[in-house]
Amino acid sequence: MATLLGNQNYMESLRKDITDLQGTLISVFSRAGAVRYPSWKFPDKVSCDLDLVSLLDQYDYVENDPEFTQHSHVVLLELVIDR
Repeated sequence: MATLLGNQNYMESLRKDITDLQGTLISVFSRAGAVRYPSWKFPDKVSCDLDLVSLLDQYDYVENDPEFTQHSHVVLLELVIDR
């Protein structure tokens, strides 16, 4: 399982999942109002105020840096939990 950590295809799929989750949350928030609750990943911020566009830009696949890519993969997994 650890050999899959940092796999570009899995990371792209995970990024799409995060985008889909965020779209669903925005749809629910538009009808019910935003839930003002601390972020699981970033406890100093409110989860509905996270800038996912910048986070997705910051944590991405980097071909020549497997250590950073694996770290990014873990962060993306944590963002799914955070959503």
